[in-house]
Amino acid sequence: QRATSPTEVQQFLAALMAQGLPPVASEELSAYAAQYHEARAALQAGSEAATVPSVVDNAHAWADTLIDRSPERNRRACRAGCAFCCYLPTVLVSAAEAVHLAAWLHAHSTPEELATIRQRLAERLKPRTSPPTQGPRPSPCALLQDDRCMAYAARPLKCRGWTSLRREACEQAYGHGLADSQVPADAYAFVMGNAVLSGLSDGVQQTGLDGNSYDLTHALACVLDVPDAVERWRNGERLFDAVRSHGE
Repeated sequence: QRATSPTEVQQFLAALMAQGLPPVASEELSAYAAQYHEARAALQAGSEAATVPSVVDNAHAWADTLIDRSPERNRRACRAGCAFCCYLPTVLVSAAEAVHLAAWLHAHSTPEELATIRQRLAERLKPRTSPPTQGPRPSPCALLQDDRCMAYAARPLKCRGWTSLRREACEQAYGHGLADSQVPADAYAFVMGNAVLSGLSDGVQQTGLDGNSYDLTHALACVLDVPDAVERWRNGERLFDAVRSHGE
């Protein structure tokens, strides 16, 4: 965080590698540093709400680039129409991603689609009456429609970094709301996605804005119908205090 240039970051990491830091850890720290400095610089340079989609889109593009470098990328089983992991009860999203996602949905969805999303959010927010290992299949993500993400282009970093190497394992682990099976995941993609998320969150936090992560369902329900959510978050308003008060 204290480095003043990419060159200084690389010099610091080279020194750590000389002391035994594994190469993949160096890549993780490099990804974090790049995102941290970019997000912080962009938010400090401009106070307009228009900086938010740029910051978030750049973070997503950076994560996609890193994830695509994974040695396991050709072994991934994830395909369009495979949505077992979209039934996970909790997915974290950063505050910046949440307000950006809400604005993206309003720009790219019909009134009917937005009404459907509201209904699905309400369904997801209903208290569970039985343990995860019992009862019916859990509700899918509110953005899942016909086994495809309605907001795939704006999906959170946590979704981007979670990729499976075996479809059958996902079906067994998530398809019926169970989590007894281990899913062989692309570890490199997971680590890099988290590195970018951490860099984004910390960079945002350093500018005095909310850099916390929240449950996607609760966060989206908070801001989906706040027309100026991006601007209010950019101005420092704590839009997700209600989510925090519920222990998310």
